[in-house]
Amino acid sequence: MDQRTARSAAGPRPASAQSPVPADKLLHSGNSGFTIARSAQLKYEHRAEGRKLFADVIAYMNQSDLNGASFYFYEEAFGKQDRVHWLIHWKTPNDYAISLHMVDHDEKMIDMLESDRVPEDASAGVWGRAVVEGSVRERILVPQHGLVHEEDDHDSGELWVDPARLQTSQSADELLHSANAPLTVHRTGQASHEFRKEARLYAFAWQNEVNRKLAGRATSYLYEETFGVMDRLHWLVHFKDFDAYQQLLELEREDADFLALGTRQFIAGNKGGGTWGRSYVPGTIEDTVLLPYQLRPGA
Repeated sequence: MDQRTARSAAGPRPASAQSPVPADKLLHSGNSGFTIARSAQLKYEHRAEGRKLFADVIAYMNQSDLNGASFYFYEEAFGKQDRVHWLIHWKTPNDYAISLHMVDHDEKMIDMLESDRVPEDASAGVWGRAVVEGSVRERILVPQHGLVHEEDDHDSGELWVDPARLQTSQSADELLHSANAPLTVHRTGQASHEFRKEARLYAFAWQNEVNRKLAGRATSYLYEETFGVMDRLHWLVHFKDFDAYQQLLELEREDADFLALGTRQFIAGNKGGGTWGRSYVPGTIEDTVLLPYQLRPGA
């Protein structure tokens, strides 16, 4: 077996490889208080410089003490060429101020963001040269709560709200999340304002089937978009591999419990009745496949 074959057999490293923090100390999609999902479109001519910049920034942020915050960098697969993503996990919104102070006052961070890495372009620093103007988007994801357990059943401790891992009964050794999953699907959907509760009930019912039938192979978490679009919901569905994703597709086509979700009347008769489809705005459910960016050894 040659070296190339050996690397392929080992598979991609999960996002936890981007951080020096021990696995049991990492914040991730399952145990954090809130998450910032950030994306940006790289300019094609500066795609390499942009990836190098963000890889350096991620590595530096993760080795700094920002009250446990974790920064993960992903490539978008089967979507837009050279659009990159971050999942940034925090304990509370107050922790965000720590990173703002770092960006404004830390000399090494300022150098990374402002130094000239694209010398043939004389217009701006590397940030302005590498990223398409207006393409950087941020959405704040807060674990959905109130539908799966009583608010007083759990002590959130330092976290802003109960973590998403409480949404599933999967054991600790089965849980997949943003730090350890080789493949993540970020799904978004706009719930109808009129049927916002029914949309959430369906979201949990679908998620429960995923977590029950694919334990150890897939884990799904549901989030609210906060300070953004009202009733836009987010799932982070983490897979052990592409085969697990294929298993989910097969279950949705063939499994009796999944098929029953499609015909179940989530909307009460006094509201006109209807399946889950009536509770979402048509055309708004979208999936983005995220693959952990593979940092070079020593980066």
